[in-house]
Amino acid sequence: MSRVCPSAGQNLRLTLELDGLRFGLTPEDLFRLALRQNRQRAFLFVSPVLGKHIPQRPAALLAAGKLLSLAMEGTESPGRWTEVLRGADRTPFPALVEELEESQICLGAEERTLFVGFAETATGLARSAAACYRGECAYISTTRLDCPGRTAITFEESHSHAKTHRLYLDGQEPFAASCRRAVIIDDEFTTGSTALKLAEALHSRFGISRFVLLSLLDWTDGSLCQAMEARCGLQIRQVSLLHGAIGGVEAGEPPPAALDDWRGRGVGSEPLVLSESGLGTGRFLLSPAGQAEDREACRRLAQAIGPVEPDTLVLGTEELIYEPALIAGYLGAAAFHSSTQSPVYPLPGSGVENGACFDPPDCYSGAGYLYNVPKGRYSRAIVLGEEKTASPQALAQLADWLKWRGCARTEVVLL
Repeated sequence: MSRVCPSAGQNLRLTLELDGLRFGLTPEDLFRLALRQNRQRAFLFVSPVLGKHIPQRPAALLAAGKLLSLAMEGTESPGRWTEVLRGADRTPFPALVEELEESQICLGAEERTLFVGFAETATGLARSAAACYRGECAYISTTRLDCPGRTAITFEESHSHAKTHRLYLDGQEPFAASCRRAVIIDDEFTTGSTALKLAEALHSRFGISRFVLLSLLDWTDGSLCQAMEARCGLQIRQVSLLHGAIGGVEAGEPPPAALDDWRGRGVGSEPLVLSESGLGTGRFLLSPAGQAEDREACRRLAQAIGPVEPDTLVLGTEELIYEPALIAGYLGAAAFHSSTQSPVYPLPGSGVENGACFDPPDCYSGAGYLYNVPKGRYSRAIVLGEEKTASPQALAQLADWLKWRGCARTEVVLL
């Protein structure tokens, strides 16, 4: 057991008791601390590997997913993947994708597995973990998107900025009805209550009785899982790269919100539309073959976008994280990143040091935020949105802010 006390400037300090770190990782590899604009929970663990609040190399996201799969399989050696996550191993991105595909674990009928990723933050991480498997498995993510005419399982995330999750799995879905196990993936479990709501719904709807809660960070004590196991006759296993407990929270008065406000600004130029019929977001069930087709589609999209400067930033929006990471990797871009619905106080010395707010970038967000773009760091930015849900006005605002941050060339591409 070790104790760490991360802080976010002078306004927030946590005491954390750590009792488990895998694969030679350190806390700094997996999280920073930020001050959240939320009365129910004042802090946010900001991951440097997700490409959500902090720009990151695309390879780091793939490595995080691979390490989660190794942890779930009980493997003790991380191979090259800890160093890939840290940036010490600079194997070319296409070679990493090929290595991941060649090392996929094949699941048989007795282990038929549904992988579920939590929107919005963990969609890229969960897709990366699910991509480490083939055979009798499929992937789907929760979403905040309302899809009329489709059947959804809905449940609430109590401390979230956007509480209602939807999982588009029809009660007659053959794959789900024959599943032996569900792996629920998030970047962090604080209490585990939201994941257990989903587990209970999957058990009730499809009879699934074996679950794995898979995460980068796990702050739970296991009591909620044990209670549900006893009440519903389930088997629930918790696997994470870091386990610990939150021992104390010291929060001062929040600072004035220091966000650049780009809402209501001009329209900008017409976006480029690159239609790709085979590209799936993960909101609907994806087989391993479908996931492989998506990876190939992203490679082709990178070719269509064309060569980029080495200091290019590729940006996704909200739930669109995995595809921007792949496209950035195939382009050889410096980093990928995505906007978020999560309101955070930018503070020097915290996990979020600068940011902007803009109109909702799509039809399911309450607002749009983008964080941690250093002024003058990138000469070019490519903003990727979903053609069916995107707001060109909001994406143009985001592109204008990036120009103001020093990106001489910005483009909006709708997939």
